[in-house]
Amino acid sequence: MTASSSPIGVARHDPRTPSCPAAAVPEVPGHPGPGVEEIRYLRRLAALVEASGDAINGTDQDGIITSWNTGAERIYGYTAEQAIGSSIEMLTPGGSASAGRALRSTIAEGREMTGAQAVARRRDGSLIEVSMTLSPVLDADGTVIGSSAIAREITDVEQQRADAIHERDRLTFAQEIAHVGSVEVNMLTGRRWWSDEYFRIHGLPLDAIPTEELWHSVLHPEDREMVRRVWGELESGGPPLKLVHRIMRPNGEVRWVHTRAAAEHSDGVLIRLLETVVDITERKLAEEALERLAFQDPLTGLANRALLANCIDIALEDASRSGTRVGVLFLDVNRFKVVNDGLGHAAGDSLLVQLAARLRGAVRPADTLARFAGDEFVIVCGGMGLDDAHELAGRIAATVQAPFDLLGQELFVSVSIGIALSSGDDTAASLLHQADAAMYVAKETERVDGVVFDESMHRRAEVRLDIGSQLPRALERGELEIHYQPIVRVTDQRPVGFEALLRWRHPRHGLVSPCQFIPIAEETGLIVPIGTWVLAQALAQAQRWRTEVPGASGFRIAVNLSARQLTDPALCASVAGAIDRAGIDPSAVELEITESTLMKNVERSMATLTQLRGLGVGLSVDDFGTGYSSLSYLSRFPVTALKVDRSFVEELDGRDEHAGPIIAAVTMMASALGLDVVAEGVETATQLEKLDALNVGWAQGFLWAQPLQLDEVVPWLSTRMCTPGRRSDESSPSSSRVLPYTSVAR
Repeated sequence: MTASSSPIGVARHDPRTPSCPAAAVPEVPGHPGPGVEEIRYLRRLAALVEASGDAINGTDQDGIITSWNTGAERIYGYTAEQAIGSSIEMLTPGGSASAGRALRSTIAEGREMTGAQAVARRRDGSLIEVSMTLSPVLDADGTVIGSSAIAREITDVEQQRADAIHERDRLTFAQEIAHVGSVEVNMLTGRRWWSDEYFRIHGLPLDAIPTEELWHSVLHPEDREMVRRVWGELESGGPPLKLVHRIMRPNGEVRWVHTRAAAEHSDGVLIRLLETVVDITERKLAEEALERLAFQDPLTGLANRALLANCIDIALEDASRSGTRVGVLFLDVNRFKVVNDGLGHAAGDSLLVQLAARLRGAVRPADTLARFAGDEFVIVCGGMGLDDAHELAGRIAATVQAPFDLLGQELFVSVSIGIALSSGDDTAASLLHQADAAMYVAKETERVDGVVFDESMHRRAEVRLDIGSQLPRALERGELEIHYQPIVRVTDQRPVGFEALLRWRHPRHGLVSPCQFIPIAEETGLIVPIGTWVLAQALAQAQRWRTEVPGASGFRIAVNLSARQLTDPALCASVAGAIDRAGIDPSAVELEITESTLMKNVERSMATLTQLRGLGVGLSVDDFGTGYSSLSYLSRFPVTALKVDRSFVEELDGRDEHAGPIIAAVTMMASALGLDVVAEGVETATQLEKLDALNVGWAQGFLWAQPLQLDEVVPWLSTRMCTPGRRSDESSPSSSRVLPYTSVAR
């Protein structure tokens, strides 16, 4: 730009100066000056400069402003009259003078500057950011005599850029905190961008080059095809995806991620892919732990009841499609309560864990093994027939036969197995109900290879349920009654007392066996009030016979105590109260406790029996020979009699040659300890003769009478008391033979 140039027609130019910021026409020697066309051109150019939204101004070499357009007024806030003639320094913020001088120095050297960014001060003192193009103004000789500047305010642009950078920094920081990685893929250029957190989630170095091959390499091998298939559907126009899958870091660590992705298409062409990835490993592990708690038994690690029902439903669906049957085996550990009570819960838990391990080895790989509750297990088998079920039950029975090591003590147990095979309309609940009913039959019949359910068992199951629900009201409704089984002297078969046996006359089911409701009473604790009632009724009735029936003044009454009663702190007071209310001689009362009950807690049994014996009552060990008491314990217990179990008496008919010697040994041991012996379950004359030969003093059984109802006792006694016995020399109660359960000082 030359000094002779002039912005013709531009009023905002100082005519005293040779510089023009808009346009210039070089001065040519001998040229007469601008012509009409040139003047028109310059005017058009000046109008363009004036109309520009950018600030356009000129300065001389001293930095004095020589021209000022409307854009400069708008951007800087100064009018042309205010700006022209003033120093350009008025636009320079304090502290930036050196930067202004550096720019002028560059212009003085004749160099142009494009896109220089600077901070300018407006008339109101506010600061703005501008992007400038500075050009030197030359005279005809090419000497720099000033400069022209075109400036565009970029304050908003820079603010937006700064905001964008800040927002991106915040997003990056938030992604790091939330473990969220992001990906953007430009499908037109192939450019991929992965956030730092995306690299970290996948265990990749931050300087790795993001490629599709690198992404594939960190997908878990078992999930790779599935992930690629879902991504392929997205890229082909499918909906946004949400996917949970595994990745495998280069170091082999497996992580769980939740991927969300969307695809951008234009006219059917894939333009861009956007993805976010969240590391959900901790959440996934927590979910798996909760699932284990919800569907896995914590003690054995087997499936629990919730998962079992689902497995049966699935097996039934498969069986319906394939035309096969589902087998459900219900297992119960026999006498598990004895183990738990006698050896403690730790031993019981150990038994269940060991049993679960053995059952795993017995079932087929596709079978489902579950712990149903307590000591009950269930096995679900698809495609099972009757022979298969019995074979599996036999295999289970065999694997259970080996002894278990329970905290250093060897123990043998057995299981009862009920089997149910599905039909077309069965459900998980019905199969479990059927197998459970069959299991109870197996327990009663002691079948080791399992019992298969049939419809007759429904009735038994209904009775059991009915009994359990109505037992709490049986006592208050007067449905319980006591039957009395005579106890006789073996030598002359004359009655010497009775054993009180509880019965329940149910309004619908008739006379209910005690083996059906006594276990329920034990479990619920009802046995304590029921036992108290039995004791009071039996003692009072025995005293009436002793005072009212001729020849019965020396009769004794035997009453059974359950394991639950033996642990009742109020037992001794209850017995003493019953004796006082009945007005009976304590020596006429015999309390029977089973051998296994005594051995559950030896020290507690010892203390309780000592207190009872202090009342003057007799104490007998019931079912002797079926438990595991030792001679040393027996000698310490303050008992007065042993009752030989019926299983030994039954064998006296010749079926077992060892039965006689066993009873003889018991009799000799009892004699040495000063104990009486009573034989249970005598049914034949042969048995009676052998018991007499073995010096067994007393007996009871069907040979003389089944348990008698109350109104049957006196008529029965009237016939027995008047009939001479087998041996006339011992026909009187005053015989030299001691009456059963006589008090022996110990």
